[in-house]
Order: sequence, then structure tokens, then C-alpha cells
Amino acid sequence: MTDSHKTCPICEAHNHRNAVLCATCGTTIADVAPKEAGADREARAETYDYRFGETDLAEASLTGKGRILSAMLIALLLTVAGVAAVAVYFANRSPRSPAIIAVAPPPSPTRLMAPSITPGTPTATFTISPVPSPVPSETPTPAPCIRQVAEGDSLIAIILRCGHSNLAILPTVMALNDIADETRIQIGQEIAVPHPSPTVDPAATPAPEDSASTRTRQDALTRLAFDPFAPTLTPTLLPGLMWYVVQADDDMIYVASIHEISMKTLSDLNPEIAFSLCDFSEVYGGPECTVQLFVNQKIRVPAPAPTVTTVATSTGSETPTPSPTATFNAPLAQSPADEAFFSSTERVTLRWVGTGTLSQGEVYRISLANMDSGARYTADTQELFLIIPAEWQSQNEGSHRYSWQVSVVESDSDTTAYTTDPRSFVWQGSGRSDS
Repeated sequence: MTDSHKTCPICEAHNHRNAVLCATCGTTIADVAPKEAGADREARAETYDYRFGETDLAEASLTGKGRILSAMLIALLLTVAGVAAVAVYFANRSPRSPAIIAVAPPPSPTRLMAPSITPGTPTATFTISPVPSPVPSETPTPAPCIRQVAEGDSLIAIILRCGHSNLAILPTVMALNDIADETRIQIGQEIAVPHPSPTVDPAATPAPEDSASTRTRQDALTRLAFDPFAPTLTPTLLPGLMWYVVQADDDMIYVASIHEISMKTLSDLNPEIAFSLCDFSEVYGGPECTVQLFVNQKIRVPAPAPTVTTVATSTGSETPTPSPTATFNAPLAQSPADEAFFSSTERVTLRWVGTGTLSQGEVYRISLANMDSGARYTADTQELFLIIPAEWQSQNEGSHRYSWQVSVVESDSDTTAYTTDPRSFVWQGSGRSDS
């Protein structure tokens, strides 16, 4: 029985001779007549075009001799590859002969001729021994001066109460307490002020040295090595000088007046005290001269020349002679500076100094005038400052210009002894007016 099949007219796929549909594309092939296998091969051979370039892929195109030659060529290639693999395998397993390295014998050492040693007197050799450095002793850091702000206090007054004689420490105190404006401190606020450093006295005379105190001198040299600027004590004064101890309400003009010396002389005798804005061409340094003092501070002043007096015999009828006292007191306005500006929330403090002390029944009278509204105010005090009451501040918004003066007045008769030149400042109103 011959092998026959149906050829699909669409995709030319071979199907069973009894197939109704093409298994490849689904076309109906019920009416297609079956063909013999040899007839189809002959038809394909007649219709094949060798120019398509697929002849080498068509196995059916090979003849019997071509197939035999192809099989022999493949077998030969496989044999050559196997022989090469076996050769490489046995070549890797063959032992290698060790390489022989010729080592040259080391050269014989050369004998050196050592110098001969001649006995003689030994020579001393000096060596530098390190000097042991002294170990500094730990000095405890003193705690700062703590002061609580009271009513009417200022940052400058607190610094002076902590022992400072000038205001060079003011920026340090503001930074230590986080204060941006020294005029805005609150009542009850604690202020920390570093203690002042000991001041070297240029008028000090050295104490006689005890030749037997070797250890004391060595300690002093050790201390000097670590602190060459260590302060020295001042046991004595130069001849012709004496100490004046500052009392309450004293100022430098008063000290100069009672000792009949100028501000320039006081500055020369006390170089550790700051004389700010002082004009030494004037006796008392001019109206802007500012010197900060504190109670119990020592100031060098000329000592009075000794005078020989004859002691008279007392008869009982002598009239006592009163001792002269400085009675002339001319106050000098200090702050605020002329045309200074203050905001509505700031408190204004008026300060002045006197050239003497108040006599019995005398007071300082402060006259303040609002130059914009015409309102006038007066207050009497025996202090050297006055904090302007809040009632004197204008209640209208905006800036107001004020003028003020200080006079020495007898409280009983209102007799004015001296009045300062007028000074002015600008103060913003509180803005609490109901109108």
C-alpha cells in the first residue's frame, strides 16, 4: 500500500489522506485529492530553485556519496580533538625536573686593624643634666561677686560695689549675664561680676630681703617663672604721700578740693584709677570728667607738711577756734549725655557730682521741664542721682524733649546757692493717654 497524503492548498502542509481540515492552518481540505509521496518529492525537486541559497541545509539534496564523505569528515575531526585532549592531559601530569640554581660562596670577611689602646689619665667629660621644671600648684578660681538688683540700682553701681574702680569690666559683665542693654536690668535679677585682679602699685618700695630665707627666694623665683606679672604688695608709700580712704558720697572732685590739688595730680599719683573724659587743663578735669570710686577705696594724696607749733599754757579763758570746712559746693551734671534718647519703656536716671559736701539744711533740687507740653517738676534729694518717677513721663505718644538742672538749695529759706547749666534729653511718651 502506497503512502499518500493531502497537501493543503494554503500552507502546503502535509495532512492525512482522510483529513477534512488542515492541521496547520485549519483550511477545509475535504475536496483535495490525496497524492503519492514520490510524486510530491519529484514535484518539489522540479520546482526547487538552488539560487535560494538553502541547498546546503537540505538533507534530501545530498547523494549517497556526499553523505558518506560528510560522516567520514566529522569522524576525523572528532578523532583529532580526542588525541589532542589526551596529549594535553598526560603533558600536565608529567613530573617536572627541578631547576638547579648555582649559589656562589660568600666572600671571606676582611680583617680590620683595631687601634691600639694606650693607658693614660682619664679626662672628665661634662654632660648637661636636664633641669627639673617646677610643677605649678593649682590655684582655685574665686567665685564671682553675686549681687541682686535692688530698686534704683544700675549695672555700673553693682560693678563698683564688687570692688572695681573703672568700667573696663562692663562688656565682660554684660556678656557673662547675657545683657544686651545695661540700662535694662530687672529688680531682683542676680548679676555675676568677676572679682577685680590685684593692681600692681607703681609706688611700692621693695621689702628688705632676708639673706637666710633661701627657700622663700626659691619659691618666689618659681612663681615668677610662671607669672612674671604677679602683683606685689605695697607695705609703704613714697615719702610725702598718705592714704585717703573714700567715704560714702565722696567723689574725686571732693578729694581734690579738700587736699587743694588738681585732678591731674591725683591721676599721676593713682595710675591704677581710670580718669575718663577728663580735661587736665582745668583744675577739676572739666564737666565731662568721670571717676568711679567705691567706699573704703584708698587714694594716694600729698601728706601735709609738718609744722612746729608752740603749746600754750591753758588758762581756762581761751575761746575755741572752729576748724575750717569746705562749704562751697557746685554740682556738675554727669549723665545722661546731652540730647540722649530713651524709649518709652526705659527709666531715666539723672546723675551729678559735687565739689563739696552739703551743709546743714542744704539739699540738691532737680528741676525738670517738658519743653513740648510745658509741664514742670521739682524734687529734692541729698543723693547724687535721681530716678525720674513714672508720673513725670508724658502719657502722649511720640518723642518729648526734656530740660533739667541741679541746684544747691537751703531747704528752710529756698535760697539757691548754685545751679548747673541746663541739659536736655529726649524721652518717648508711654502712650497711656485716654484722650
